Amino acid sequence: MLAFACACGGPVPGPPATLVGRAVLPAATFAPGPPSGARLGPAPIHGQQAPFGSQPVQGFSALVANGDGTYLALADNGYGKIENSADFHLRVYTLRIDSRTANGGSGAVEVVGYFELRDPERKVGFPIVQQFSDARVLTGADFDPESMQRAPDGTLWFGDEFGPFLLHTSADGALLEPPIASPDVAQPGLPLRSPQSPDYEENAALRLMNAVGWRAAQRGATRPPVVSPHHAMVVDDAPVELGRELFDVNSLRAAGFPVVVWTVNEVARIHALMRLGVDGILSDRPDLLYQAARSFDGDGDGLPELIGADGLVRRDKIDLQGHRGARDLRPENTLPAMEAALDELVTTLETDVVLTADDVPVLGHDPALDVHKCRDTLGGEVPRQVRALTAAELQRRFVCDGLVRGPEQTHDRALSPVAVAFAAAEGLADPYTPPTLAQWLRFVAAYADHYATGTGASHPEAARRAANARQVRFSVETKLTPEDAFAARFAERVSGAIVAAGVTERAWVQSFDFRTLLQVQDRAPAIGTVFLLADGVNLPRGPWERRPWLAGLAWTRGVTKQTEPPQVASSGGFEGMALQSSPPALLPMLEKPVAGAPAGEVWVFEYDLSQRTYTDRRWIHRLEPRAAAAADFQLDAGGRGFVIERDDSEGELGGFKAVRALELGAAGATSRAVTQVDLLAIADPHGLAPAVAGDVGVGEGRFAMPFVTIESLVLLPQDRMLVANDNNLPFSVGRHRGDGRPDDEEFVVLQLPPR
Repeated sequence: MLAFACACGGPVPGPPATLVGRAVLPAATFAPGPPSGARLGPAPIHGQQAPFGSQPVQGFSALVANGDGTYLALADNGYGKIENSADFHLRVYTLRIDSRTANGGSGAVEVVGYFELRDPERKVGFPIVQQFSDARVLTGADFDPESMQRAPDGTLWFGDEFGPFLLHTSADGALLEPPIASPDVAQPGLPLRSPQSPDYEENAALRLMNAVGWRAAQRGATRPPVVSPHHAMVVDDAPVELGRELFDVNSLRAAGFPVVVWTVNEVARIHALMRLGVDGILSDRPDLLYQAARSFDGDGDGLPELIGADGLVRRDKIDLQGHRGARDLRPENTLPAMEAALDELVTTLETDVVLTADDVPVLGHDPALDVHKCRDTLGGEVPRQVRALTAAELQRRFVCDGLVRGPEQTHDRALSPVAVAFAAAEGLADPYTPPTLAQWLRFVAAYADHYATGTGASHPEAARRAANARQVRFSVETKLTPEDAFAARFAERVSGAIVAAGVTERAWVQSFDFRTLLQVQDRAPAIGTVFLLADGVNLPRGPWERRPWLAGLAWTRGVTKQTEPPQVASSGGFEGMALQSSPPALLPMLEKPVAGAPAGEVWVFEYDLSQRTYTDRRWIHRLEPRAAAAADFQLDAGGRGFVIERDDSEGELGGFKAVRALELGAAGATSRAVTQVDLLAIADPHGLAPAVAGDVGVGEGRFAMPFVTIESLVLLPQDRMLVANDNNLPFSVGRHRGDGRPDDEEFVVLQLPPR
């Protein structure tokens, strides 16, 4: 690590800076666009009710002067997290600022227009939210741009925090090249990565689900897609490593995607997953699922919280799914297996379907009938390809009652009275004859009738079973591979059967082959979609292997936070980025120290605009001891630097918010910096910020910027500077502490004291 030698400033020597201009853009300022803020929750936040009806004009993190009295203003990534910002469009607004000064001025800010950052030429290699659109507008779940500069050729450059990346766009926001990763000084040849980096495989699921979720919503879907990994792949605190932990349940659920895991047959593990907060659990033993639900006490109050007073599973709390019916109790994907699952009060029946020669979806897991599971009553050869049989031939000849799952599995027909009666009514040769998808859906209705008004009405569990069956949900897995050319037909027949049965709102289609799911979104968006993911099936096995299962969506493989821990802190990327005029270069500065660096040391890089590459020139900037972050970085014409530094305080005049002047010195050196402006102690001799009851930092000839984030700095002629806050709408309340209103965007012009 480079040695440190600097003259660090404390209190500002000499007189304070003077407020010579101030303009305010109200927090509740909106621009045209789709609704935004859906993941902020239903409760108002500081008086702001989300979702907003359009796009908020808020959270500016960088300003660039246009030279005509207007400014480009970069909106921040949305609402502070990758999980809640997928519906926030990344935009650059054009503002006309009419500052209130001693000589007049309205103090208003006019939003003249805007353009959106976008990727129409598909420069981004990982999935983005609007992956399936032509415009491919970028959102706050794709990147977190915090700094902005206009290059001599008129194109724009942005410093991002999620990579951290440099983003290069046209003058109107179209991405010109792939995101540019930043080099790791300590590990040559490797990039720096933040915890949100798309390089990490742990982040792949959320980005993929954002893409398919946006696509579904555009087609009218009202239910979000479900992500369904193998239970051993979720991030948890299991005492032994069950598998590669790639799926963060909390993150996916915060982004609005239910998480249903498979396949779990032990009560202890079921309880662990319930504590983790998964939305659903798939099991071969629905009897154990119900037992686990009855005995689960997550809040420790001694009362079961997943079973209602009626004895039914609370669907608003957990979805308990019978895998292939009750696979370990009856032969799988048969009517008796479904009956056994219904007897155990599952909330969802799950099954697999394959397509026959006449395009009829029938229950079955394997493309070829398994000799251990099925037998030909006419003595023919097994296995037989289901795709080579008509539905009539399949049902005329085959019975799938093989016992292959252990001693708990039985095919005793006496245990399946509803299946026996239904098979006879449908003209099936046996209750274990493979049913069609349509017959399966009718069977559930027959089961409900059996216990409501039929011969089963006298059963002690009749009322409960009938009530549960009336509302049970259906999950249909399509069994095909990317090599199968009939995905569209498969989706058509499966969705058609569901719609015809009138159970659209209770049904989901799931698959490892995402082509089918996209087809279902197109044909019947009211049907839910479940995206199955697992190693050895549809996820790539190696870093260079491209798998066709994901409908063209990329999946990062080979880099995890365990194998290569992130070096850059969360929200610690390129918050500031200066433009060097000669030779033309960008100087992005990390907001916070990298892992292992001394406290307060942040790195400054150099990106050569002529050669389009990072150079080996780097500097260290030492933050003032009270500062937690560097919030912007600019160079004046003479090469002198100015950095906004801040602590994490809000609404406090005793905090630390300052502009510090620095000299970079020779490459490899530690910058020399002194505090130039105390942003919490600004003189206001002209009364440009009069006192307002309950507001902090205004009135009595004094002015302060008591905001948690102050992120925009523009150097003006005659030793003046324009400083603006990022109001983090709707979260930050630094100014209006009295009534708790969210911060406005404030643009203040400061006259620096004589040097």
